[in-house]
Amino acid sequence: MRISILAAVVFLCLGLTTLARQQQQTQTAMTAPKGTTLLFREDFKAPKPAPSPGVPGAFVQSQFQLTQDTLGNPDLELKLYGPGGKPGTGNQSGLLLSDEADPSDPGTILSVVWSGVTQGPWAVLLRDKNIYLDMRNTARIRWRIRPRSFHQLRPMIKLADGTLLVGDYTEPNSTYFAVMELYFIDIPRWRIIDPKTMAESRLKEGEPLWHADVDLSKVDEIGFTDLMGGAGHGAFGGNVAVDWMEVYGNPVKR
Repeated sequence: MRISILAAVVFLCLGLTTLARQQQQTQTAMTAPKGTTLLFREDFKAPKPAPSPGVPGAFVQSQFQLTQDTLGNPDLELKLYGPGGKPGTGNQSGLLLSDEADPSDPGTILSVVWSGVTQGPWAVLLRDKNIYLDMRNTARIRWRIRPRSFHQLRPMIKLADGTLLVGDYTEPNSTYFAVMELYFIDIPRWRIIDPKTMAESRLKEGEPLWHADVDLSKVDEIGFTDLMGGAGHGAFGGNVAVDWMEVYGNPVKR
């Protein structure tokens, strides 16, 4: 009799363990991160640089105003914010698309977004005409960048409701261009930004400045900023440069 009771208890325990394991597996499957895909890439291509006269193989460095026409992806719209995002004059002010030699790959001419002569805080954002971006789970940005001096490159987004946010995350400074990858889940909090001034803002009186619970399921625009004006021309002046940018996430129909 005691053996039968003991056996029943053992079988009951095994059954409960199996049920618990099945429930755990089901819950894990339901909460597992959703796979992400490449939503778009932008290479910021400037017109082909002109050869340097009298110097075989060399090119004249050229700089152009960053405009919609300088985007290579036809599905994207360029959105510029802040006083530094306003159209500038020649190569002396404004956000520029700059042609320059790549020291890490001799003979290669890069076309990069460059903030060196911006005359105030700025932001460069890209908007896909066909989709919103779901930037949850394993969503990320992959880009080739070169922040310099005190200019720290930060991710920036605009939600479908119009809220403009900058992430509490900065990429490290680099002498040369480096490929970096940023998972949005690693951004601890966000701050609302005024699109005209690029200063911290509140949507409502009493609302906290920092937001750790931002809903990233429907992002309208995505890009970058350093929240500063440029330090002028010169190789070691304070600025950021972005060679190309890839966005991975899930598409949401507009």
